[in-house]
Amino acid sequence: MMASLRPYSSELLAQVPAVVFACLRPGELRILLHPGSGMANGGAPHDVPAALVPPDLWVPNTPLWVQLDVDLRVVRVWRRVVLVEG
Repeated sequence: MMASLRPYSSELLAQVPAVVFACLRPGELRILLHPGSGMANGGAPHDVPAALVPPDLWVPNTPLWVQLDVDLRVVRVWRRVVLVEG
């Protein structure tokens, strides 16, 4: 049986946690995929067209969900609700 050529399943790409970092270039937003993970706990930086992100979510540190395609391009963005216990 031949292994899949794609390293990620569609289920893993359907809902990826992210957070808005900043707007570093006109028309683009930098987001961090999987914030709190990785060597520096910062997540993986990813630049996306601002047109893919609703304007009310452009504020830095806004928690997001993103959907990625098989080439790891962002295809959909929506608000991630973070529940705080207390």
